[in-house]
Amino acid sequence: MFNAIGQAAVEFLSHEEGIAGAAPGWVGSSQLALAELAARWEIRHDQHQLRVDGLGSHVAEAMFSYATNEDDSARAFRSLRD
Repeated sequence: MFNAIGQAAVEFLSHEEGIAGAAPGWVGSSQLALAELAARWEIRHDQHQLRVDGLGSHVAEAMFSYATNEDDSARAFRSLRD
């Protein structure tokens, strides 16, 4: 999962650099359209990043809860032996 997130971030930066590099060659309404497209992509990227951050938090919470539950269960079993 984390590899996919990193890859998406790298690809976004590559696309952003490509648009920035192409912008000087565009003029008039084409340049405006390119700028609007880049702005929409940036907004969409930010929305996706917030969602991914939220998912990462949920995964971290689930991992912590799982580890805590496993530790509690192991302690309960050990207490039965004693």
